[in-house]
Formats: sequence, C-alpha cells, structure tokens
Amino acid sequence: MEAPRVPREPRSPAPAIREERREPRPRRRTEEAQEAAVFRDVVRFAPDPLPVRYYDRDTTKPISFYLSSLEELLAWTPGVEDGFNVALVPAQDRQPPLSSRRPRTLLCHDMMGGYLDDRFIQGSGARSPYTFYHWQYIDIFVYFSHHLVTVPPVGWTNAAHRHGVRVLGTFITEWTEGGQLCEAFLAGDDRSFQAVADRLVLLAQFLHFDGWLINIENSLSPAAVRNTPRFLWYLTTQLHQQVPGGLVLWYDSVVSSGQLTWQDELNEKNRVFFDSCDGIFTNYNWGEEHLVRMRGPAGERLADVYVGVDVFARGNVVGGRFDTNKSLELIRKHGLSVALFAPGWVYECLEKTEFFQNQDKFWSLLTCYLPTHSICSLPFVTSFCLGMGTRRVCYGQEEAVGPWYHPGAQEPQPLFGEHRLEGPGEGWVRMHSCLADAWNGGSSLLIRGRIPPEVGHVAVRLFSLQVPVPPKLFLSLVYKLEGTSEVRVALELTTGDAGSCSVGGISALNETSSRHRPRPLRVPPTKLARWAARCGQQLGGGWVQRSGLGQQLGARAAVAVTAVTRVSLASSCYELSLRSCFLQDLFVSFSRTPGSQEEEDFVCRLGEIQVVDADSLLSPLPQVQALSVSRVGWQRAAPESTGPPTRLRLSCTLHWSYPLPHARCFRIHCRPGAGGGPPGTGPAGPEKPTLLGLAFANQYRVVDLAVAEAQPGQDGRMEFLVEPVPREGFLVPQAEWGRAALLYSVPST
Repeated sequence: MEAPRVPREPRSPAPAIREERREPRPRRRTEEAQEAAVFRDVVRFAPDPLPVRYYDRDTTKPISFYLSSLEELLAWTPGVEDGFNVALVPAQDRQPPLSSRRPRTLLCHDMMGGYLDDRFIQGSGARSPYTFYHWQYIDIFVYFSHHLVTVPPVGWTNAAHRHGVRVLGTFITEWTEGGQLCEAFLAGDDRSFQAVADRLVLLAQFLHFDGWLINIENSLSPAAVRNTPRFLWYLTTQLHQQVPGGLVLWYDSVVSSGQLTWQDELNEKNRVFFDSCDGIFTNYNWGEEHLVRMRGPAGERLADVYVGVDVFARGNVVGGRFDTNKSLELIRKHGLSVALFAPGWVYECLEKTEFFQNQDKFWSLLTCYLPTHSICSLPFVTSFCLGMGTRRVCYGQEEAVGPWYHPGAQEPQPLFGEHRLEGPGEGWVRMHSCLADAWNGGSSLLIRGRIPPEVGHVAVRLFSLQVPVPPKLFLSLVYKLEGTSEVRVALELTTGDAGSCSVGGISALNETSSRHRPRPLRVPPTKLARWAARCGQQLGGGWVQRSGLGQQLGARAAVAVTAVTRVSLASSCYELSLRSCFLQDLFVSFSRTPGSQEEEDFVCRLGEIQVVDADSLLSPLPQVQALSVSRVGWQRAAPESTGPPTRLRLSCTLHWSYPLPHARCFRIHCRPGAGGGPPGTGPAGPEKPTLLGLAFANQYRVVDLAVAEAQPGQDGRMEFLVEPVPREGFLVPQAEWGRAALLYSVPST
C-alpha cells in the first residue's frame, strides 16, 4: 500500500517454562461434580523455553503471529501451539451471500503496524482499545501489516465470522528486499511458487480464516512477472478447493511489464492479474473518469473490483475522513465494490474519549451506500457485548472489576443508528453501545427514544433475518428501563409469507404489526428447562426478562413476545402457536401505557436477545473431557503487603476435548483446594471458583496465577474448571464442567 506504516520490532524469546510427563490419577466421583483428573508437579524455578512466535516475551501469554521471511513460511507446519490461533467460529451464513453480484464492501484494517493489544489471544487489560462493531455493513475484513505474511489475529476472525464476514490475511513484498524475495520464488520453475502458495493455503485452512490479499509493491523481473499470474491462479484454485468460500485478491501495484506503477483502476495493464484471482483492490488516487473506464475491462465482474478509499485522505483522493461518503457515492453510482482502507482513522487521529461517538458518526454517513446483511441461521443469541468493558458481568452478576479487551468475545452487533417516525410528530429512537452496564459480558445496547402524543408506540429494527422457521421456536429478551418511564417493551419478529401463514387459530395476518398474548409455557424438557431457568426468577440489577416458545411463526406480521402485565423484576415464559413462515426482521418496540396521552421519553438498556430452535434443546449436552495440565512453570511472587508472606506464581496450559461446533466459548475458572493426603483425595476448597478468562479453542494458558506455597511434606492444590457455554446461551451446572487438579510440592532435600 502507499503510505506504509512502521512495523513493530520482532519480539525476543519468552521466558522458559518446563514441561514434564504427568500421569492423571483417578479421583472418586462425587455427587457434586464429575471426576477430576489429577496431575503432579514439583516446584522448581528453572526456566524452560516456550516458542517465541506464539508467546509474549514478557508475560508468556499466547499471541497471534506473523511470518517475516520465505524460510519461516516454507518451514511452518501446524503444531500444538498453533491451536491457540485456530478460529472457533465458522463464517456464518448471511444474505445476500458473497457470491452474489451485489457490490460489496471490504474493510482493510491497518493500524500502527498491527498486532497491538489485539495480538493477545486470551485478551488483555487495555483501557482504551480500538474495536469495530458495524459488521452488518461489510463483506470482507482484511488484516493488514507490513510483515511478509500477516496472519489475522484469531480474535478478529472469530468476531468477523460470527457476523458472516470473510477474513483475509496479507502477503506483501516491498522495496529492494521485496524484489529479491520475489525473485526467489517467482523467477524459477513452478515448484517454487507452488510451494509458497501451498503454505499460504495451509495457513488459512488450518487456522480457519478465508484467504489472502496479495500485495506485490516492488518491480519484478521479466521471469518473475510471467509467473505471477500463474502463482495467483494456482493459489486461488488450491484455496477454493481447501477453504470453502475462500478468496484471493490482488492489489493494484505491479503491471504486466513488471514495473511498479499504480494504476488507480483496472485496465489492460493489470487485467492479467485480475483474471487470475477473485478480484482487485485498486489504489486510491482515482477520479470518476477511472470508474467509468473500469466498466469495460471488468465486464460481468464489476463486483470483483474493489475501489480503494484511503480514509486518511492521503494524496489526490476523493473524500476521506468524514467526507468518505463522497467517495462511496461515486463508486456505487458505477456499480463497483469498495475497499475502505484504515477506517481506524477515527481512533488514531481523533479523541479517544469520543471514539464511540466518532465511530458511529463515520459509519452513519456511509449507511445509505452500504446495504445491510441478513442473519440466516439459528440459534441467534447476543448480549451485545463489544468484546471489552470496564468490568466483567455474567448474567447480571459482577465477576471482576477492571478494564478488559478480548475481540473474540464480541457478540453479534445490531444495526446502529437513529430512526425517526415518518409523517407528523417527533417520535424517534436512537441506539448505541454502552459500557456503563451489562447483563452478560462488558456492555449493553442503550436505546433512547420519544413516543409523541399522536402515536401509540415506536419501534426500531435491530437485526435483519432470513431464517426458515423451525417447528418450535424459543424467544427471549432481557432488558432494563431506566428512570421513571412507564413504557412497555416488546420483542417483535416480522415474518415473510412462505405459503399459508397463521398464528394459533388466527387466520393470516395483514402487513401491519399485530400482537398476540401467548399462553404459559408447558413443562419443558431438561435442557430446555435449563435454558429457561431464569423465567419467573428474580433478576439482579433491575433486569427484566420476557420469553416465549412458538410453533411456526405467522404471516408477514410482527409477533410480539410480551407479558400480559408489566413486570418490574420478575420474568415469565410463554408459548405461541405459529405456522409456515420465515423470520424476516427483529425489532424492539416501546409503547405507552393504556390511557396515557402525554409525550413519553424513555431510556432502555437491552442485555440479551435469544432466538433458538427449541428442537436444538432436545439433544444431549456434550461433556468437557480429557482436561489435562501441562507446560507448568513457577516463579516467586513479589512480597505483598497483605496475605501470606510467601506466595508463588503458577503458569500452565490446559487442554481438553469438546465438539467445538456446540460451543459459543469456554469460561475458565480456578479455585485452591486443601492439600495433604493421598494424591487425588484432597477435597476442593470451599471458595467459589474464580474466573480466569475466556477460551475460544480447546486450550487455555494460565499465566502468573497467585497460589499458596506448599509446605514441606504437604501438597499444595489448585483446581481448574472448564465451563462450556452452549450456542443456545444457557448456564451449564457446575457439576458438568470439566475438572482437573494440580498437586504441587517442594523439592525433597
């Protein structure tokens, strides 16, 4: 890319951690919990190196990695440490699909050399990190840096895939060194460039991202440039075979003569590269005349031309910054796709304290040029968490205080913006993310609005859906009204006609929104009972839940899941009978209390929405199995003003087995236990488990955990617990968590 950023310096080797073979010892199963495997270790302080590529030098926390040379790329093979970098979430289906001819939107994330706080796979304590949450407007996310092989941090891949967005890494060569590197693999025979392509495909396939942006920004010799289209074709063909939905894009830089000459358009000089892959990302210094000229060489592939827009507005560009909408207006006028480069400008160049306001302002100016996408699969569950916060909350209960940042923990985000009523009156609804309170995670969705006297209610669309309705459907909304407002809150689903549609014994409905009072839910199966366990229970922090179980949704109407009477802190479950439709949109509506004719202002906080195929709750819940403890390391803790005079710091790696398609994530806990006695018989301590963090793979690195020092002749004990979080979004009883205990002792003299 033009205007390159300064890359980060490579990190030096991490402190060493020792690993030794440990045999699990059986522990008697109790009524409270499943059997825990037991592992033993002797406390020693000798270092044992961890692979520097995968662990932070200072903390030994797992990090995302990049590759800096052809030698590193060609030598890379999947290993155990790579498991931290494997994305848990497959790209979700959405409409329209990427294969449609509709012009697309690509976001190229370039920020200060890349691999900042987002490199920490298990999250960090960053206080003011960058986060992106307008996923419903984009199709492709490219993670960009100036390393030879930029592997997207797995947190970004999980967040993007959760929204149905494809994720690409970057393969870049630059300057004199880049020219020499290209000679090494492009100027020889086919085996040289095929070996590079095969490794790029393997990286995407194993780590579960979706492809590559190829960015050759150095001149090429005649031999190298002749092989470049063949390299692209081979890479694209192999990627399509190994990575369903995979993409290879070419950046507008080198032309067919081998010269480095940015064209700012697709033309006959660079078309050979375009014809050899899935699309081209043009340079940024174009005018409308360039857009007009591209229609010829693009032919039927207009949507495969991604016109570059530098949001920093460097060079002779149209728009940029808060005028980026001017660029999009012209690009869409000519039916082309757009590539937004470095929209993190709002974070890098403006006040951090106003980041959310500026981020929302930037994207609100573009929304009329960015068609939204629809969710196409169930279960659909979101707590609106941004993957960051000032504290951690689990179902209304505060678990930890302090800033945290974990991009992979971001939940599906809604269609942000302000919506005003049409016609007379001044009704409006405005929504934005808020870190001040949360039901689950670190944030919630704050909705403010006004119901004018002349209307009964206002509503705002949160999500676009295209989901065939299953035989039974469970719906739930957790919310909180703030202040003294007396409005009623309802979750509404609009449904599209799939033949003959009805709601219970009611005939097909008209286009207007109709509400129906459901009947109480019958006694549900065990797994469904867990899902609905909060129904009828007191919810903490002023949160309210509305839930319902439906059987086939009804015709082109809005079905509101709402209680018969307004409830302050309690919740209930309800059943609807619905038939032969598909879900179309999900709204939340606010209506005035009966008899009120005054203008009504309201503030409502949404904590969670769940739309779940009830049949999925009938299948048995998988168990966390084979939880093991390895790569154990010890350090002495610095003296503390309170607590025991001598403490230890424990680091170790947990591995377990669990079918990942069934999990949203894993919550990792620990608690100390009473030591002594024969191995495996020490009772668990009375302490409530402490949350260590979240995992989005079948492994987790525990880092610098404070533990009590074992006394001579006695064992210290630390128990680790892995809590699976099902995709349907209910709590799993602690007795069904995975468990392993580490017994540790001082060396014998």
